[in-house]
Amino acid sequence: MGAMTLTKRTDYGVRVLYEMAAEPDRYHSARALADRHYVPEAFLRKILMDLRQAGIVVAQRGRTGGYRLASDPKDISLGRVLDALNSQVVRLPCVSGTVCDRDGDCQVWPLWHYLEERFASELDRIHLGFVVELGQREGEAAHASH
Repeated sequence: MGAMTLTKRTDYGVRVLYEMAAEPDRYHSARALADRHYVPEAFLRKILMDLRQAGIVVAQRGRTGGYRLASDPKDISLGRVLDALNSQVVRLPCVSGTVCDRDGDCQVWPLWHYLEERFASELDRIHLGFVVELGQREGEAAHASH
């Protein structure tokens, strides 16, 4: 099966949100996040601004300030995050309503439509708390195999 391609913007955004979800009670500076995740700071600040405008993160100014999640990680769905980052989820022309090069009925359209609906519902079901649990579980499994 082919891999799903994500933009750098989506990858960086989810990575810094993972860090915030793993430590939800503390503020994370944009500079420290940029350094840890090898992201240009100016680019990361634009991502954080979009996440703040969407109500996913809150910001606090000052020496001890930074960014943290606006709510519990279990209340923030991956679908909401991708919407805030303007991420383009793979869409087939026939499912998105653009013109298809086939004439007449397509017998496999229902399959693509079904898969797209399932994918979208999974993105809404998966929350940042689960992303952290999954990452920690994978990290423990990798550490145990060495």
